[in-house]
Amino acid sequence: MIKGLYIHIPFCEIKCPYCDFTSFVWNEDSLKEKYVSTLKKELSLYQNLDFELETVYFGGGTPSSLSPDLLVDTIQFIKENTKTKKELEITVEVNPKTYRYKDFKILKDAGVNRISIGNQSFLEKNLLSLGRNHKPKDTLQTVEDCLNAGITNINLDLIYGIQGQTLDDLEEDLKIYTSLPITHISAYMLTPYEGTPLGTLVKNGCYNLPDEETTLKMFELIDSFLEEKGFERYELSNWAKEGYECKHNLFYWTDIEFLGIGVSSWSYLSNVRFGNTKNIQEYLTLVEKSIKPVKFKEELDQKKKIEEKIFLSLRLKSGLDLNLIKNKDIIKELVEEGYATVKNGKLTLLPKGIMVLNEIAVKLVLP
Repeated sequence: MIKGLYIHIPFCEIKCPYCDFTSFVWNEDSLKEKYVSTLKKELSLYQNLDFELETVYFGGGTPSSLSPDLLVDTIQFIKENTKTKKELEITVEVNPKTYRYKDFKILKDAGVNRISIGNQSFLEKNLLSLGRNHKPKDTLQTVEDCLNAGITNINLDLIYGIQGQTLDDLEEDLKIYTSLPITHISAYMLTPYEGTPLGTLVKNGCYNLPDEETTLKMFELIDSFLEEKGFERYELSNWAKEGYECKHNLFYWTDIEFLGIGVSSWSYLSNVRFGNTKNIQEYLTLVEKSIKPVKFKEELDQKKKIEEKIFLSLRLKSGLDLNLIKNKDIIKELVEEGYATVKNGKLTLLPKGIMVLNEIAVKLVLP
């Protein structure tokens, strides 16, 4: 049963130096229209599957690089060609420089009820360091326009661990974030992915990230500050007001089936994870020939499913079922060294443990 649908929109006005997602700087409307048409055709290739959609998520790239009408056209196609729940969570990621009131009103009338804004910071020096193309005032205007259009479920992205960023800088950002009438905050540690301009700069010593101790203090500050302001962390990078957790993203971490369409998107169906080609021309060509553009596939046997369950559960505030851990001595070690806590039969990582989640996960999957 497919409960979540992800749609990847790869177009951007600029390519951020830290971004490792599949995205392209492209402003030709003709290609965007062709891409949306191809998205609908790809979805049709899965019409034999059992849909009961509870969420639709437009990610990118920059979905707001499309005209609202193209997004509405896609939403209408989805509703007409799949079974959807009445209470359907529809999220659209936007860049603060793109949509305004009239655009959000069009989306609201089509059923969009959640907006995720790629803000990253309200401090100009941070935006400059991240290579962003918007100003703090753009985000403030975007939030206001969303609310006026009737979309009240709003997420703001935050990036921490930026070159030159201090704890005082971060606290200043957090004060602005929490002063706004938003419901959700996603905070991501700046990561120098290999193959990105940022990755190259860090490797060559031209961009200096904070040390591990400072990064941990930043995470602890974010976690405690947001909790005091009524945002509870429910996943490694996500905090929400009560009842405003992103249902779509929770599907990724809780073994719920979802379908991804568009270039480079991933799906999880019947214990199989599969991903589309990252080449947009290949994607367009294959779908035009009514061929599913799948290039990567992995079938999860019982052992892999348990390993994945361990890794994903460690991300969640709800924690990992102790019964999944074979080596019980590790549990005691993690608790004694301040990496985790145990309560009600669940192991939950503390901030210190979250910083080394991958290393802990590897230990826990060993016999």
